[in-house]
Amino acid sequence: MKNRFKIIFLKQDLVSVTTVVLWFLSFLSGFSIIFSRSYLSGGFRVDNVYAMFSMFSNYLLIYMSVQLFGKEFNYRTINSIRICGRSHWEIIVRKLAVMLVLAILTASLSFLTLLSDQLIFNQLEVFGQLLLAYVTYSIFLFALGSLIIFLIKRTLHAFITIFLILKIAIALMNVLSSFEFTSYLINYIPLSFLEDSFSFARYTPKQVIVTLIWSAIMLGVLSMLYRKRGFK
Repeated sequence: MKNRFKIIFLKQDLVSVTTVVLWFLSFLSGFSIIFSRSYLSGGFRVDNVYAMFSMFSNYLLIYMSVQLFGKEFNYRTINSIRICGRSHWEIIVRKLAVMLVLAILTASLSFLTLLSDQLIFNQLEVFGQLLLAYVTYSIFLFALGSLIIFLIKRTLHAFITIFLILKIAIALMNVLSSFEFTSYLINYIPLSFLEDSFSFARYTPKQVIVTLIWSAIMLGVLSMLYRKRGFK
């Protein structure tokens, strides 16, 4: 029984070649800014380092957001875990916990990249900003990515879909911001600020609250989809 359901445990979900490779690429990206600053006299700031780091870590979080439930469809275990005796919320929370652990580890790696060149003095403040950005962004991605994977049921297609949603939404929100009657509303749509605030770790309290509310709504919809019978 343990082998049958081992896929829902933290180690199997978190530890993978993809995770390690994207962590390594994220570190190299961030360190390239430090190298440029130190040896090529590049005029970069602290936030340029973790913005560059976030380029690949963003791919990692998007991938994990669709992979956590996507692998259940790939391995055809989605119905098995639904009848394993655990509640739907327990399974969802377990998956979300993996996403949060990944977010915390990735934020820590980003912080360690900064420390490698002693770029920062207000260390606790910067680490707090990074942690808040990665956790907030990851919760939203998990909710959105899980919804998409339950509808599409193909990990690669879901990854492409969520990536396009994030990119197209930015252009759409820019258009909506040019109209007076919609410019106010976009402040309450996470896609208008989500990725940019993540890259520079600059979430405002209002943005965090708006993002978490939308995430909670999507998780509620996800719980209903999860309880649907007859997934194939």
